[in-house]
Amino acid sequence: MVHVLIEENYSSNNRIKTIFDGMNSVLKKKRLSLEVFKSLDEIKDRPRVVILICASLKWTMDAIKALNARGIHPLVFGFQYLDTVYQYSCINLTYTKTTYLLTGYLLSENAGETAVIGYNSDSLPDRLKLAGAKHAAEHYGVPVKVFKNNGDVIACIKDFAENCENVKNVVCLNDTFVIIMRKCCPELLQNKRVCSCNGMKISKYMESPYPTGIISYYKAGVQIAELYWFLMRLDEICSTALTLEMDIVPGKRYSGDFPLIDSSYSQSGVDFYGDKTVAEVERLNQTLLMLDEIDEQILHDIMAGDSYETIADNSHLALNTVKYRVHAMTKNAAVSGRKDLMALIEKYNLII
Repeated sequence: MVHVLIEENYSSNNRIKTIFDGMNSVLKKKRLSLEVFKSLDEIKDRPRVVILICASLKWTMDAIKALNARGIHPLVFGFQYLDTVYQYSCINLTYTKTTYLLTGYLLSENAGETAVIGYNSDSLPDRLKLAGAKHAAEHYGVPVKVFKNNGDVIACIKDFAENCENVKNVVCLNDTFVIIMRKCCPELLQNKRVCSCNGMKISKYMESPYPTGIISYYKAGVQIAELYWFLMRLDEICSTALTLEMDIVPGKRYSGDFPLIDSSYSQSGVDFYGDKTVAEVERLNQTLLMLDEIDEQILHDIMAGDSYETIADNSHLALNTVKYRVHAMTKNAAVSGRKDLMALIEKYNLII
């Protein structure tokens, strides 16, 4: 039996059935069935994992805390990257990648000033989407104007109307903005290419649909079930995330192509601070995390000025083993050699 806890005010949403259809497509092969609850008090036994399908942050955080207190591992769908001390697993959505692709699609044949509309700095999905839009704009060398949503959609659209003279492309962070503009002030979008990074059902039925990114709730159900099955097979359950690729619907067929994601995408996508030092520190930290005791001793001896030969003799290791381990460290730190690795460690005054 698979335990599912649904936030009560979300339980009648038509997405739930689609999610369950996706889950059952996996679980029936395992001869498992769903048991759905709307309150934590209804769960009398102590399953290892409970799936949370949620809509509000407070309910989610309270449920995660309560399940952890009972020794139950939560598998969350509805939120990601939660700032909490409690363990949980979740499904992550590709907000950054999707917005990057959509923005690049607009820019590939219409490079010019790009407006990002509806940005809420308190929303993690919005921050992820903005990173994707900025990365695409940087790739094409065009400026980006960000129009913030501080809880007043009309005020945000008014700000855009007053400052959109040179805008050629419009990236809406959710469908609400583009739907309202197309209905109430279509002149704002005239001669502009438009996309939406989080499509609503209504957009499917609009005339001349625009490119958008959508969540396939059936695929979400499949991945929830697959992650659940993975967690249940672990001897000791630990926090795990599985990424769900959002679907891109081209909508109105603009000329142009969706851009390929080059090797710089992942690095640029996570550096929200716009400071390359952040990436450098993260790489150095990852390098240190991957060291075992032998690596630490080798690194200590290198920082002391010992040669490879001396280190090999003192540690009773083959010379090639020492060189291989040092090469792995430099590769993880993204530096060209031993001297650059030493310089990087000295730069941050680390004591090895």
